[in-house]
Amino acid sequence: MRQHVDLASDHLANLKPNVESGFWVMGGASLDEPVKEGEAAKINGSVMMAVADTKEEVLAKIKEDLYYTSGVWDVEKIQIFPFKSAIRSAL
Repeated sequence: MRQHVDLASDHLANLKPNVESGFWVMGGASLDEPVKEGEAAKINGSVMMAVADTKEEVLAKIKEDLYYTSGVWDVEKIQIFPFKSAIRSAL
């Protein structure tokens, strides 16, 4: 298996067209604790937000993702649910 750094870089590059199209609007690692300087992040999962009409549409995109096809994501734990934002601010 390829090194994790290469896989992460390819994963992000492969997401880019779906980010530019507005399908994926947010994503990143979920952590056990805030990242501490000089230490690796303690990742426990990930979160992605999509603009889609159905769960099936989101699942189809997930199944195309490098992290899905390479076994990085635990596919048994994937959860897809509707979300309606009540508040937000630009980062």
